[in-house]
Amino acid sequence: MVVTGISIVAVVLALLIWAVAASYERQAEGFSAAVARDVKYWQRGAAIFFIISLLPGLVSRPSPDLPRAVYETLSALAPVFLFLGLLCFAAALSKLIPAWRRHRELREQEQRRRQIAARGGPYPELSAALAESIQQCLPELEVTTDQRSTEGHHASLLIDSSMESQRYVIYALPREHLHLEGGRGVNPNAVQRACETAAAFAGRPILWAPLPGHGTPQGYAADSGSELRPYIVEGKDIHLAEAVKKFDLAARSERRRREAREAARAASEGDPRHHVPVRSETTAERGRRQHDRESWERFNLLAPRHPHIVEEVQRRTRELCDRCLTPIPEGNGEVVVTDHDHICKNDASVRIALNEGNETLTQHMPDCGQCHYETPELYEECLSRLTLVHPGRCPASPDDPEEVERQEQFEQRARMEALGRSFRE
Repeated sequence: MVVTGISIVAVVLALLIWAVAASYERQAEGFSAAVARDVKYWQRGAAIFFIISLLPGLVSRPSPDLPRAVYETLSALAPVFLFLGLLCFAAALSKLIPAWRRHRELREQEQRRRQIAARGGPYPELSAALAESIQQCLPELEVTTDQRSTEGHHASLLIDSSMESQRYVIYALPREHLHLEGGRGVNPNAVQRACETAAAFAGRPILWAPLPGHGTPQGYAADSGSELRPYIVEGKDIHLAEAVKKFDLAARSERRRREAREAARAASEGDPRHHVPVRSETTAERGRRQHDRESWERFNLLAPRHPHIVEEVQRRTRELCDRCLTPIPEGNGEVVVTDHDHICKNDASVRIALNEGNETLTQHMPDCGQCHYETPELYEECLSRLTLVHPGRCPASPDDPEEVERQEQFEQRARMEALGRSFRE
């Protein structure tokens, strides 16, 4: 009876495990499917041995000699078949237990990987071949790999530009660490860790997610409140090198502009003129002939009378005469053109009331105010060719021949303007 009870429980358990293994085999792949197949085979053998050991307990002892002999033999061998079934069951467990342990380890590894991805962790290290490839792409820069700070921050690459005094801290990480699951955007933890690493190494952070050969490379600024301006590159090593070159060229351009400003400031030290205009030897008549007449007159004749231009030139020159370098009484200066080989490139016009002498004239003028805000580069081209002078002879040098000639030109121009007003009247 004990053997019969054990056999019944063993048969039920073996059939149940066999059914589960068969079902799992159809769904699993690779190593898991092979383990399920082995467990299924061993459980089927165990079920057969358990059923054989169970038969004497399910039927009555027959009367004929031959069936009785078979019955007695099975009854005597029932413990043996039960033991063989248990061996098959143990063999199945020997396959199942290591597979379960391996499955649990893989699940723990996946959980740890997800945690590292959520934190935006970097690659443990970069290969020497990859570092050499980047060095070949940036021969003029110094590249070092896998640097760690005392606080534990890990920089995959440090790229230093000695000429521009710039450092770029490359934070290399898998693409699944860079983006949130479900396409919800860039992982803010990865950006934050990259900024902290860049701050530890005193450089600009660049997050680099290498892509396979079939990926589409792209580069874009990360959405971050950090002053370090993190940048993201998704692509191969050559795309990372191109991004670094772009930033280095931008730093070089900024350095040259800064040096130019400093040189201009140094050159103007001791010079009372705070606005040094562009000058040329081109006369007004020659400039009129060389250019479109309307565009030339818009700058050379109309712009110096524009209230916005007059106010800006007075502010920039601080109302110092460009000829004699002496102050001009407020509102008494005259804006003149220093380079007649220039035209107005802004087609926008506006009608303005001009106060000239005792008269108020309404005239179409170039819209210099609109040009100032919409096309500042064109506005600066015009402002750099205008300056402020005394409206007649400069009081500082009344006997200078050049001042006498300028005075005659001024008087001639005044007579022509008076004649033109008389014709209009």
